[in-house]
Amino acid sequence: MQRTGAMLSAAKAIRSFIFSSLAIAAPFYISYLGYNALVTSIIVLASLGVSTFFLYVFTAIKLQIKRKLLLLSSLFSLSLLILYLGNDLYFLIIALVVGSVSLAGRDLTVNQSLEQYSISVSLENQHEKNMMFSLYNFGSYSSGAIASAFLFLYKSGNFKVILLVNLLLSLVQVLIYLSLRFPEVKPKAQKKAISDVTVKKDVKNLAALFSIDSLGGGLVNTAIISLWFKEVYNISLSSAGLIFIVVNVVTALSVIASGRISKGIGLVRTMVYTHLISNVMLFLVPVFHSLILSELFLFLRQSTSQMDVPARDSLVNTMIPADARITSNSVFLGVRNGFQIPGPGLAGVFFEIFPEGVFFSAALIKIAYDLAFFARYRHYRV
Repeated sequence: MQRTGAMLSAAKAIRSFIFSSLAIAAPFYISYLGYNALVTSIIVLASLGVSTFFLYVFTAIKLQIKRKLLLLSSLFSLSLLILYLGNDLYFLIIALVVGSVSLAGRDLTVNQSLEQYSISVSLENQHEKNMMFSLYNFGSYSSGAIASAFLFLYKSGNFKVILLVNLLLSLVQVLIYLSLRFPEVKPKAQKKAISDVTVKKDVKNLAALFSIDSLGGGLVNTAIISLWFKEVYNISLSSAGLIFIVVNVVTALSVIASGRISKGIGLVRTMVYTHLISNVMLFLVPVFHSLILSELFLFLRQSTSQMDVPARDSLVNTMIPADARITSNSVFLGVRNGFQIPGPGLAGVFFEIFPEGVFFSAALIKIAYDLAFFARYRHYRV
C-alpha cells in the first residue's frame, strides 16, 4: 500500500514538473510568438476552461480507474507531442484542447481525484494518511522547484528542448500507471453514496468555500505571477526560473511541516491560520515597487500558502465516506478549476490599467475564504 502511495506521488510530481515549467515559460513563449500580456492572460484562461471541461467529461465517463488514468495520461502525452512539433499559437491551442494542458502551474487534473481516492482507501491510520498526503504534495512542489531550476540553468531558453523534456516525462507517467493495481468502485455505489443528505450538504458547503479560494487563486497562478514579474520588472526566463526555485523549495518544506502542525492543532486550524498569514504577505508583494521586496514577500507568502493543501486533502478524504470520495473530489476539482477561469482574464485587464490590483484583489478574496471556512468548520476536530 505504501508503494502505491509513493508511485502515485511520483506521478503527481511528474505532472507538477510539466505544469510548472510550462506555466513559467508560457508568458515568454507567447511573447516570443509576438503576443502581448492580455493575449497571454486569455490563453491561460482558455487552458483553465479546457481543463474544467475535461474534468467534468472524464468524471462522467464510466471507466475503471486504471483505464481512465491511462487514457488521460496518453492524451496528455499526445498534446505535448503536438506542442513539440508545432511552432505557433495554433498548435498551442490544439494541444490545450487535446490533452487538457493547463498553464496555471497547478495540477487540477482528473488524475488527482483518482490518485487521492486510491491513497485514501489504501491507508486506514489517520496519521499515516496525513503523512502520505504530505508526501504526495511535497513531491509535487519539489518537482516544481526542479522544473524552475531547469529553466534557470538552461540559459539558452530553447523552448523545443523544454517541451521535449516534458514529453519524455509524460511517458514515464504512463508507465507508472501501467505498473500499478488500483482499487475499483462501482458507479452505482458512488451515486447512492453521494445522494446521502449529510454527504451532499458537506460537499455543497465545501464546494462553495473552495470556489471563493479558487477565484482569488486564479488571479495569482504561476503563469500570471511569472507574467507580472516579466511585465513590471522586465525579468528574463532564467530569472523567472530562479524566483520559482525559491518559491517551490520554500513551499515543499512548508508542506512537510503541515503534517506535524496538523497533528498538534488539527486540520482546520492548520488550513486557516497558515493560509491567512500567507494572504497578508500576498497583499504586500506589489506595495513597495521593488523587485527585491516583491520577491521577498512572495517567498514569505509561499512559506505558508500551501500548508493548507495536505491538511485539506486529509480533511476531505476523512469527512467524506470512502465510496463517495471520487465523485466528491471530482466536484471539488471542478469547482476549483471552474472558479479559477475568470482570474487570468481579470488579471489581463489589471495588467492594462493597474498591475498591482492582481495581488491586492487576490489577497482580499482569499482572506474572505479563510474567515468563512473557519466560521463554518472551527468546531470540527480531526
